[in-house]
Formats: sequence, C-alpha cells, structure tokens
Amino acid sequence: MLNAILVDDEEDICDFLKDHLEALDFSVVTTVSGELALKMIDQKEIHLALVDLRLLTAVTGLDVIRCVQQKWPKAVVIAMSGYVDIGLRQETGKAGVHGYFVKPDDVQPSVFKEKIKMILEENKKKKFVL
Repeated sequence: MLNAILVDDEEDICDFLKDHLEALDFSVVTTVSGELALKMIDQKEIHLALVDLRLLTAVTGLDVIRCVQQKWPKAVVIAMSGYVDIGLRQETGKAGVHGYFVKPDDVQPSVFKEKIKMILEENKKKKFVL
C-alpha cells in the first residue's frame, strides 16, 4: 500500500481529503501541525504529500515540502493554499512540487478526484514512486 501524508491546519479538510485518498488505496496520516508533520515524515516512506502552505505553526508548509523532498525524493508533492500569494506559489514551483490546489475550489469532491487522478497518472508515466 502507498503512504500519503496530508498536512492542513483545517481538520475538516484533512478528514475530507483523507477519505478520498483512502478510496484511492492510500494509507493516510494527517496532521494540522508542521512540527508533527516533520516527525511523521521520518517514521515511514511517503509516496504522496498534500501540504497546505499556510500552516498556523512555526514550521511552514514550504518547510514540510522541502523535508518530504529531501527524505523521499521520489514522492509526489502537492501544495495547497486558500490564499492568493504569487510569491509563495512561485516558491513552490521552484521547490519542484507536482501540483498546486487552490482551496476551496480544488478540494471540492468532483474537482479533487479529477485533479488528483491526473497528477498521479502523470507521475506514474514519469516513473515516480506511484
């Protein structure tokens, strides 16, 4: 089974997205804390990471993304944000994320399913972990 980590400061979003990722046969861990996410990343291999960029903790979403990429370079990483911040979005592009979800639009059930399947399929073709 493939492992996913979902990091978002909104528990409702974590619960919702977890259900959808489990339906795609991922084993999913969630957290609202950047600090806890860093610990979870070290505990087992990560194949997919969905990370909110604006966490309400000292460890930012970008910090979490960089940690995933350093520890698990073949993982598929998707950034999420509910804020329009061109600079931050450019930073995620430079960090090499595989996708970017705008909340709340891209986390609606039909949109999320389609976008996540598309990103996973693209990365399967590129021979990432999936």
